[in-house]
Amino acid sequence: MHGSKEAGRPHWLIVKHGVSGMDVLTVDLGGSAEALAVFTFEEETRTFLDLWPEASGEGWKARQTWPGELTSVLYGPCSAVKKVALDPLPEAVDKGKWVSLQAMDRNDFLRVLLGEGPKSMRLVSSRTLRSHKRLLHSRVA
Repeated sequence: MHGSKEAGRPHWLIVKHGVSGMDVLTVDLGGSAEALAVFTFEEETRTFLDLWPEASGEGWKARQTWPGELTSVLYGPCSAVKKVALDPLPEAVDKGKWVSLQAMDRNDFLRVLLGEGPKSMRLVSSRTLRSHKRLLHSRVA
């Protein structure tokens, strides 16, 4: 392993317990594509839950996860998911916007998560990307 800041760092999922075990939140990317929703901080996860109307009364909750378990989720119950959406916004999930732009390939995500990706590659929250785009735009304008 190359040793990345992501390796060993916790992330957060939104889960609920169902009849057949734990259900994990995935988001629709349009068509038949979906992405696993992964959050970089507990606060981001809780904000999503507070703003996501479907969460209330449905039993969805924030759950801390570590790289090993997150890998198991991507190879187990979410093995059909080909993308990972970092810190998606509830509006994006409801309206199908932003998520497709912020979703990354699951294998690339796993390589970075486990510290096996190129040193120049790192996970960046979609909110950080939007802030960075605004900064770039304001400098140009």
